[in-house]
Amino acid sequence: MMNRILKVSLIQMHTIPQDLERNINLALKMAKKSVKNGAKLIVLPELFDSGYCVEKESEKYASDFTNLKSSKTLQSLLIFCQKYKVYIIGCVIEKDSKKNAFYDTAFILGENGLVGKYRKIYLWGDEPKRFAGGSEYPVFTLKFKTFQVKVGLQICYEIGFSEGARILSLKGAEILVFPSAFGKARTYAWNLASRARALENGTFVLAVNQSKSQSNQFTHQKLKFAANSQIINPRGEVLAKAKKDNEALICVLNLQECKEQRNALPYLKDLNISLQTKALQSLKRSFESE
Repeated sequence: MMNRILKVSLIQMHTIPQDLERNINLALKMAKKSVKNGAKLIVLPELFDSGYCVEKESEKYASDFTNLKSSKTLQSLLIFCQKYKVYIIGCVIEKDSKKNAFYDTAFILGENGLVGKYRKIYLWGDEPKRFAGGSEYPVFTLKFKTFQVKVGLQICYEIGFSEGARILSLKGAEILVFPSAFGKARTYAWNLASRARALENGTFVLAVNQSKSQSNQFTHQKLKFAANSQIINPRGEVLAKAKKDNEALICVLNLQECKEQRNALPYLKDLNISLQTKALQSLKRSFESE
């Protein structure tokens, strides 16, 4: 049987709004520590480069994925991936010039460039004032020397939407990644939902969060982040949890555990998709008739 062992790292960060260079340098400094410890997949929080609370400055801090060299963030991460032969998952503000829109976008970079991206579908709080919503659930294949693994991306608030995680898992994802800027007031939801998403799908969950606090530019209210970045196995057990404001959390994943857990609790196999589809279509018709 093929040995599918993957060492991953979650970079929990205290980002400073508007300090792009400082945030990128901090991320890369901790990522370098992760590489020295053998990590091949490194995950950064939601809007780690600009800071989360730059509500009025999307244009200034947005990245264009059609030209990686035009983005200081993406170019810096790409150079790092090429130098150390690793994958990095992050989340930034994306500018789509054709649609004249901005998105909260998670992405995967590797030594060969952009693997793919995911645009946040479920927007929290005043995010609809800032971003358009995505509409697709892509799954990406990461290739290592002796094996490959399929990864699905979700962002922050979406950790509470089981439907997205289920769709990605049914499409083959073995690792679900949640770059986040999740609020401290809802830490209970973060801790419970992250374990639930892992257990119900037989996947590993990599939930990485920002730490400390920032101030909303619309309301001027202070937003405290939950931190609690954690790595969870397919049984819903927490393997590792960050305790510092700035920390590179390292963990080894045995990907064979996904298959084992899906056999032990065959939720995906036994799911009646046609019945669920009919029920959802019926609900949609009832909403439309109201």
